[in-house]
Amino acid sequence: MLFNRTLLLVSFITLFITASAQPSDLSGYTSRISVEKLQSSISFISDDLTKGRAAGTPGSLIVTSYLRSEFERLGMIPFYRHTFTQSFKLPEDEDGAKFGRNVIGVIPSLYYTDEYILITAHYDHLGILGGRIYNGADDNASGVASLLSIASLFSEMRIRREGPRKNIIFALFDAKEVDLAGSAHFVKNLPVSVSKIGYAINIDQIGCTFAPPGKFEDYILYVADSRIRTTVRKMLEDYKNRYGVVMDINHTFYGSEAFYDVFLKTSDNYNLTKAGIPSMMFTSGIHMHTYKHTDDHFFINYPVLYERIKLMFLFTCGLLAK
Repeated sequence: MLFNRTLLLVSFITLFITASAQPSDLSGYTSRISVEKLQSSISFISDDLTKGRAAGTPGSLIVTSYLRSEFERLGMIPFYRHTFTQSFKLPEDEDGAKFGRNVIGVIPSLYYTDEYILITAHYDHLGILGGRIYNGADDNASGVASLLSIASLFSEMRIRREGPRKNIIFALFDAKEVDLAGSAHFVKNLPVSVSKIGYAINIDQIGCTFAPPGKFEDYILYVADSRIRTTVRKMLEDYKNRYGVVMDINHTFYGSEAFYDVFLKTSDNYNLTKAGIPSMMFTSGIHMHTYKHTDDHFFINYPVLYERIKLMFLFTCGLLAK
C-alpha cells in the first residue's frame, strides 16, 4: 500500500513538472531576438561567396558547414544518431551524379516524451544562371535565419530548464528547388513515427514587405492544412494580442481560395502534409525580386522580420503546450 501511494505521488509530481515545463510569460525570450545575428546570417548565406547555393554545388557545401556549426553552437543533438547531415542523391545531369544534404538537429524536451514538433526551412536556391548569381536572400536565407533565431530561443529555454515540453526537430532542407527533393527524402526516411510529429511549421521567404495583403507593411501570410486552419487562426490571433505583436495576420492568402490551395503545394510543407503531418507555412509572399538575381540582403526589412519571428516563436510555444 505504501509503495502504491509513493508511486502515485511520484507520478503526480512528474506530471506537474512536465505540465509546467514552459515559462508562463514568454516576453523575456522574445526580447532576446537578435537583429544583428539575423543580419549576419542572411548576409553570409546569400553572399556571392556561396554562388547561389544550388543543391550539390561547392557553394551549397559552404552553407551546409555553416548550418552544422550553428546547430552545434545551439546545443542540438543529431536527429540521425551521429550526424546532422542527411545526404541523398540528386537527379543526374550532364555533370554527373550530385548529392543534396539536409541538415537536421533536435532540441530535446526538458523531460522525456516521444512527441515532436517540426520546424523547417530550405536553404538552397538557384545557383548561377546566365552568368549571374541568384543569391536568394529572401528566398530563403531569411527563412533559414528565422529558424536559427527561433532555435536559439528554445536552446536558451532548455538551458534555463524552462522547457520545451516536446522535442523540436529543426530541419533545413536542400533541393527544394529540385522538385522538393530534400523534404521528400526526409519523410521517406523518418526514424520516428509520423504519428509522433504533432505539427510542422515551414518558413519560406519571410523577410521582405513588398507584397502586403492590406494597407500595412507589418504583415505575415500563412497557408495551413484544412484540418488545422481553425486552430492556427485562433492561436495566432491569441498570441498576437496577448504579447502585443505588431502584425497584420492574413488568414486567407490575399482572399483567394484558389491561390491558397496552389500555394500549399509550392514548398516543403506539401511533402510533410502528404506524409500525414499536420503542416503549415509562414511567408511574406511573392514579389518583384522572387527568383530574380536582385534578391539580395539589403531588401530585407529587419524590424518587420523581428516581429514575424516573435509571432512564430510564440505560436510554436502554443503548439508545444497542446
